[in-house]
Amino acid sequence: MIKKYYELLSEFIAFKSISPDKHFSEELKKSADWLANLFQDHWLDAQIIHGFGNPIVLAKHDPDVSGQGWSGLPTCLIYGHYDVQTADISEWWKHDPFEMASDKKKIYGRWVADDKGQILIYILTVLSLIKKKQLWYNVIFMLEWDEEIWSPWLEKFLQGYKDMLKSDFALISDSDIVGDSPCIDAWYRWACNVKLKLKTANTDVHSWAYGGVVPNAIHEANKLLSKLFDLNNRVTVPYFYYNVEDIQTDVLVKNRRMKVDTEKMMLDFGFKTIFKDKEYDHRTQIGLMPTIQVTGIHSGHVGEWFKNAIPATAMIHLNFRLVKNQHIDDVMKAFDQRVKATLPEYVDYELIVCDKAAPSKVVLTSKYHKKAETILKALREKEVFYKYSWGTLPIVNLFTDILWTEVVLIPLANENCNPHGVDENFDIDLIEKWFDFAHEFLKK
Repeated sequence: MIKKYYELLSEFIAFKSISPDKHFSEELKKSADWLANLFQDHWLDAQIIHGFGNPIVLAKHDPDVSGQGWSGLPTCLIYGHYDVQTADISEWWKHDPFEMASDKKKIYGRWVADDKGQILIYILTVLSLIKKKQLWYNVIFMLEWDEEIWSPWLEKFLQGYKDMLKSDFALISDSDIVGDSPCIDAWYRWACNVKLKLKTANTDVHSWAYGGVVPNAIHEANKLLSKLFDLNNRVTVPYFYYNVEDIQTDVLVKNRRMKVDTEKMMLDFGFKTIFKDKEYDHRTQIGLMPTIQVTGIHSGHVGEWFKNAIPATAMIHLNFRLVKNQHIDDVMKAFDQRVKATLPEYVDYELIVCDKAAPSKVVLTSKYHKKAETILKALREKEVFYKYSWGTLPIVNLFTDILWTEVVLIPLANENCNPHGVDENFDIDLIEKWFDFAHEFLKK
């Protein structure tokens, strides 16, 4: 099965299914066709749903049709996404990001970990168990294309197809573990993407004629951003931490037990330091504390040669990661007031909230969580951690609120898989172990 996995994953990641860029819509369609054909070739009822953003692939295993005859079994809804973020070899990838590569320890390629590589483990496991007549669940696969733009049409889709998607629980793997310890995700943070546009003039002007006497949009952006954080790397926006709830002692104790190898992290990515909070450990910082991160600055000329013009505009991209009890509207109001108070009068600005996703908290008492924890502990012979994830996954709340189904979140990717970044990877040793888990969890 492992050999087949690598063959199919190589084909799967070759599709440039980049949802944030409309130029790749045809690649998205080809990827959907590929998935539907894979299911249909193995006797699953598969269809491609249109009309809710990019196409959604649904595939259902009917035990009566397959000859297993166990129509009374519980139903497992397996979710994944096959859209990806942009990638280009010019970003210092060691190889073409849409051609799978390996160094015998890891496989590399855009979305080998997030999420094509993870969801394909479940697909092949289900197909194998069906063939052996050992599958213990009725299975529905739901694979979407818009997760990377936070699934804006999924609520409408789920409302229209909730009868078809009725299930006892949903199984999702779209995150990473801690070190080599198995985990179950307990929640995801708020997320919001914001554009901040600064304008100092109607047009760029020559630096020879005006340098030093007129405002420079890049300079003003730098001065603003330098005031957003203090020397301890805390956000300085007034009331930013106002509604952050106190973290329970037992949660802090468990988080401290999740050993994070910061030395390895620095080595893997080339960091020269890791910022440490005075109060909280690493896992608490990235899972239970809010932050603002500057993710892009677009201004001036950065072509091969020098234009020597003073830029009139600067566009700043910011990513807000918030936690329970914070509300994005309140935070954005405080942020807007901070920007207004910081910028000089000669700088005009526009603040644009592009998209947002609410936090997700999972009820961890279901029998399916207990089953997953038992299997993980037995297979890996390690403590299973309930992890407060750094990420955001809108589908969790939608499954809970619309389908009224339990959600089980089992991260499979390695901690240094680098999703959204250069040389995204998946540990080969982990892949083999996760096939064992998927087989034990889904079998009769």
